[in-house]
Amino acid sequence: MSIGVTVELKVEELANSIKKLNKTDKEMLLLLLSGEGREIAKRLKDIKSKKVKTLSREEVFRDVLQG
Repeated sequence: MSIGVTVELKVEELANSIKKLNKTDKEMLLLLLSGEGREIAKRLKDIKSKKVKTLSREEVFRDVLQG
């Protein structure tokens, strides 16, 4: 059994809704639309489950700041 839903939405209304989003929500929308959302979600899950160790700011920029 399946259920279908039809939604009518004007492009202008959608555009206005997107314009009203804050920066974080716009970035999330971009990730979801670009297909990278799954990859980011997987990485976040790996970090939260301690499967991977994140680098500190100092570790990331160690050679840049010293050199």
